[in-house]
Amino acid sequence: MIVKESFINSIKKMTTWHRRFILLALINGVLIVTLFVFLLLTPPVSDALPDPTYQEELGAKFTVETTKSDLNDLINTYINQVLKTNQANFDVIVDNDIQLNGELYAFGVPIPLRVTMDPVVMDNGDIVLKMNTLSLGLLDLPRGRILHYINRQVETPDWLYFDSENEQIYLAVTSIEIDSNLRFRVDALDLSTDSIIFTFTVPKSGVDTTTNE
Repeated sequence: MIVKESFINSIKKMTTWHRRFILLALINGVLIVTLFVFLLLTPPVSDALPDPTYQEELGAKFTVETTKSDLNDLINTYINQVLKTNQANFDVIVDNDIQLNGELYAFGVPIPLRVTMDPVVMDNGDIVLKMNTLSLGLLDLPRGRILHYINRQVETPDWLYFDSENEQIYLAVTSIEIDSNLRFRVDALDLSTDSIIFTFTVPKSGVDTTTNE
């Protein structure tokens, strides 16, 4: 009885700010636990991946060699256009691996996201990003489940595929439509030696003259 009265008196002595802070902490804790349970109960499901068979495209070809610094600038210029969502924000760092840092919002609460990936160039010129590390806040969950959750939260273009079961992302860059009807493939992406080479193809039928600038 004495302990109960002491507890009640302690609550009464708290300022409004203290009570609101404790309430907010409790709400955030409940939301994080809810997200944790949701992820545990949701098995990872992969997108249907495209056929990686190499297809030679007729036309004039131009080889372009670039650097990690230029690639980094290019990715961060377009990432917000590619990943269309109000539920997340990301930054990419291209170094000895590819790092993606940012936040996902669950129930209005920002949760830090950090991913490190190794790029692998496919024979057809597409890229597979293999997960090295992937963390979502302090949640200790399998990477495949986190990838599956990200896939549900973020609207992606039709050339980006989440292979959650194999813990990787498939970038079908050969399917990307570029202005003037250009197509491109990746020939080399070796971050350790800064060797990044693309081949652009102007189709034999020529450029698309109807494309607006």
